Order: sequence, then structure tokens, then C-alpha cells
Amino acid sequence: MTWIKTVRPEDATGALKEAYEELKAQGRSVSSLVSAYSLKPAFLRAARELSHTVTFGGSSLGQRKEELIATVIAAKLKCTF
Repeated sequence: MTWIKTVRPEDATGALKEAYEELKAQGRSVSSLVSAYSLKPAFLRAARELSHTVTFGGSSLGQRKEELIATVIAAKLKCTF
């Protein structure tokens, strides 16, 4: 849970609702990290586009190898996401 003001999926409207629905259509949930951007839907969309561009297919390694590297890094950093 975030400590900043956020908009829950059931309360979302307009562009934010569309962004949340895109996540759900991809089989993903609206995490606290995603909801932290809820007051700025344009920023949420831009951040997701940037993330998609630079990770998981953004290099010549391929998605499988990128995910393996991300998993090892997350484990080393003791990341809970």
C-alpha cells in the first residue's frame, strides 16, 4: 500500500481507467507501484511505454534472457517486486 494519495481501480475514470483496463487485459494487476502514478495518467502511460521500450525485448538478448537477468538482479538486491 502506498502512503501517497492514489486512485483505486474501481474509482478510476477517463484516461486512468483506460490505463488500468489495459493492465487487466494483459492479465496484470494494478500494483501499488502502478497506482502511485494514478494522479498523473499521462505520466503512468509514458512510464509504461518507456519500461516496455527498454526492457523485455528492448535488446538483442531476447525476452527470455532479459527476464533471467532481471530475476538474478532482483534476487541479489533482495527486491520484493
